[in-house]
Amino acid sequence: MGSRSERASPPLRLLVEAGLLAASGAAVLLDSRGYPPSLTEGAPGPAFFPRLLAVLLIASAAWLAIRAWRKGSGAARSRGNAASDSAAGGRAGTRIRPLGVWIAVTWIAAFLLVWPLLGTVLSVPLLVVGLMWLTGERSWRTLVSVPLAFAGFIYLVFMVLLGVPLPAGF
Repeated sequence: MGSRSERASPPLRLLVEAGLLAASGAAVLLDSRGYPPSLTEGAPGPAFFPRLLAVLLIASAAWLAIRAWRKGSGAARSRGNAASDSAAGGRAGTRIRPLGVWIAVTWIAAFLLVWPLLGTVLSVPLLVVGLMWLTGERSWRTLVSVPLAFAGFIYLVFMVLLGVPLPAGF
């Protein structure tokens, strides 16, 4: 006999995360209402990217909620015991370490603080390499090439193609 939470309720943590993600998306949508329309004919205005981000956040929240609901309703047949997962080699499930999440949040907050000072070209690779390190990447080639390629991509798309001024730093 299983408990009530094992039978049909979705994992509460996933539902809370989905709710927070949806609330963040809704806040961005509400904030972008005051942005001006397109500044030039046929070009996206200042509200385009925040609204796109908001829609993607809300869609991600819906996807996460659906996954949580499916996981809860199919708990008896699909969810294994955490102890048996770890006994089987730990391949079946991974646990998110709360300290790692807080380090990542702090790293992103530090990025937002130093971005105007260091500029996009220096701070974006630092952000990416830090987050890659936190997620377990240890190959020095990957830790160098991916952040540099990502910073180049950001520079090319926003500065060159879209003409969006990004912080230059120093």
